[in-house]
Amino acid sequence: MTLKASFASVLRALRSKRNITQRDFADTPSRTYLSKLELGKSSITLDKLDQVSRRLELSPITLLTLTLSEDTGKPPSELISKLQLEIEDLQRKDGLPGLRVIPEIGHQMRHVPRRARSGHESNCMQAELAFAD
Repeated sequence: MTLKASFASVLRALRSKRNITQRDFADTPSRTYLSKLELGKSSITLDKLDQVSRRLELSPITLLTLTLSEDTGKPPSELISKLQLEIEDLQRKDGLPGLRVIPEIGHQMRHVPRRARSGHESNCMQAELAFAD
């Protein structure tokens, strides 16, 4: 399955579960564009991903995680754990030039030795990645 096809499956399933028609997306991408997305005939842009996720009342990261889960057959929790470990690793290595990580207020990142990470542990660190000016 391709990422386009996986995204199409996720989008259709979410719309169906929430009883949202393509017409209900009037304030978001055009119905034709939405139809092409659901048929796997078009790729989504970041701006459109943001619009679609808002209409579905989900974060873009949720849509992407569900899409990658559908595409790879891996559970969303495994993908999220990998994401969290990768962000922690970047932070330990001072991030990336031009990119800043904004820790969630009240939460501090804790270092967990790599050998102790089971993927089942919870880390209370949340972060927002943004391009620095």
